[in-house]
This record gives sequence, C-alpha cells and structure tokens, in this order.
Amino acid sequence: MLWFQPLPWARWALVGLIAIVALYVEFRPDPSVVQPFATGDIRPGDLVDDSNSEMQRVPSGLFAGAQVGDVARQTILAGDPVLASDVGSEDETIPRGWWVVGVALPDGVRTGDAVRIVLLETGTEIEGVVAHPGSDDPFAAADGGVAVAAEDSADVALAAANGRLAVLISTG
Repeated sequence: MLWFQPLPWARWALVGLIAIVALYVEFRPDPSVVQPFATGDIRPGDLVDDSNSEMQRVPSGLFAGAQVGDVARQTILAGDPVLASDVGSEDETIPRGWWVVGVALPDGVRTGDAVRIVLLETGTEIEGVVAHPGSDDPFAAADGGVAVAAEDSADVALAAANGRLAVLISTG
C-alpha cells in the first residue's frame, strides 16, 4: 500500500531549494561592467573612440569609468583605463574660440591648470589654461601648449617665438 507510506517532503524541499539557487546563479546581475582602455597614447583634446581604445570587462565599482565619445582632458597612456577624471567635454579644458600656443612649461603642470603669461617686452599679463603639459623627453622639440584668448594669441605667439615670455602656474 503505497498511499500509506510517508511522502518525501524533505527531499522535495531540498530539490526546490537547489532549483531556486540554480536559477539565481544563472540570472543574477552581472558583477562586471565594460570599460574603455587606451590602446595607444591619447592626447588632451582627442576623442576617446574605437580607434584609440578597446572595451574590457572589469569588476563593477572598481573605478569611475568614462564612456566612448568623451574628450580627453589629459594624456592617457596606452594600456591605462580611461577614467572619468581623465575626460570631460572639450569646453572644460579649452574655452571655445581660444588658441593653443607652444611654450616652455615648468615641471609638474597638468592639463587644465590655470596659468598667467607675462610678456617680458611690455609686462602685459595674459590669462591662459594648460592645453597639454608637453613631453617627458628632455630632447623633445615641443615643450607644451597653453590656450589663450583669440585677442591675445598673436602677442603670445610672437613673444614665444622670440623667447620673451614667462609662464606662471597657479597654486590654487
């Protein structure tokens, strides 16, 4: 008489619990996110896209990442992740309508630092922003670039060509 035997409730409950755990493991949220990594050096002002970055999976919450289509505000070296602090809109680094002039910059400057350019011939002071800090190579020809307003660009370029300007970096 089978109907008088006890039903295997404990085994059924265990099978149900295993099925619930298996469904959770199969359909749980993905603990990783897709993040762009630089495949080559990305210069300030460059657009982060498929030509200079590749998407890789990283654990979610590891760092604040950027998105493809953002503009680099500072140099991002090959192999480094593209962080939210490395990118922004183009207007955040260099105001629209400003011109970048090649000048010698002191050590320790970063893209976006405020500078004051003093023209040594006239003593005129001009406000600017570091567009790119230049190369770490001491033998490199280009030193760096400072963005200045369009109305001051000719005076700064002439003074830079003659070596008659000084660049002051803001400390705060």
